[in-house]
Amino acid sequence: ASMSKMMVEYILFEEIEAGNLSWDTEVTISDYAYSISQDYELSNVPLIYGGSYTLQEMYEALAIYSANGATIAIAEAISGSESAFVDRMTSTAESFGITDATFVSSSGLNNEDLQGNIYPGSSETDENMMSARSAAIVANRIISDYPEILETASVPSMPFQVGPEETLEMVNWNWMLEGLIAERPGVDGLKTGTTDFAGSTFTGTAVENDRRLITVVLNSGEDNITRFYETDRLLDFGFNNWSMQNVTENWEEGLEYE
Repeated sequence: ASMSKMMVEYILFEEIEAGNLSWDTEVTISDYAYSISQDYELSNVPLIYGGSYTLQEMYEALAIYSANGATIAIAEAISGSESAFVDRMTSTAESFGITDATFVSSSGLNNEDLQGNIYPGSSETDENMMSARSAAIVANRIISDYPEILETASVPSMPFQVGPEETLEMVNWNWMLEGLIAERPGVDGLKTGTTDFAGSTFTGTAVENDRRLITVVLNSGEDNITRFYETDRLLDFGFNNWSMQNVTENWEEGLEYE
């Protein structure tokens, strides 16, 4: 589901780092991105057809509110079309050593929701698929390579200008952030996702006593809250039962060689 947007974020940061794009780059909204953004069953940040937004605005809508129209707009800005961007997602995942992922969209929506704009060779009901381990690998790579992602992922809410005199308050779907209903100290990311096929999912990350853990919960049911309760349990288990150990200190002392 929308946890695959972590791949979009990684590629976006790559493009910014390479100097191919900047956060001030203007993004023009295509008919495809517009039509998805206007369907409130599929997206939640309505965009203006032919309107111009900065990459920064589109990224914030993706990272905080998981906006599907904004995600498509980013994919088109980077690769010219969503299908070409999906190829980039696949090759990037493979460069991480991920072999079990299938990508057919940038947003993570099921093909049946994409209004006919489906990836060549995929079926009408195909959807992005990735194991929990692979989702954790993607999260680890983006946090390690571009830790600044957490500056936006940890924002509980932010206004988005949807009209000349109208703003939309984007409340982060990660309800474990400060001030939200499943708040847990130390949580600062990373990405939720929900489709009928995937169920409610969440790739979380938190820091406690200078240690960072990454958790992945898949298919936690039809509600939006259980994934955070299960993440809370995983974090308790990880922080309470595991610790960092230096196994190389005095490595050669006492070793016997045949």
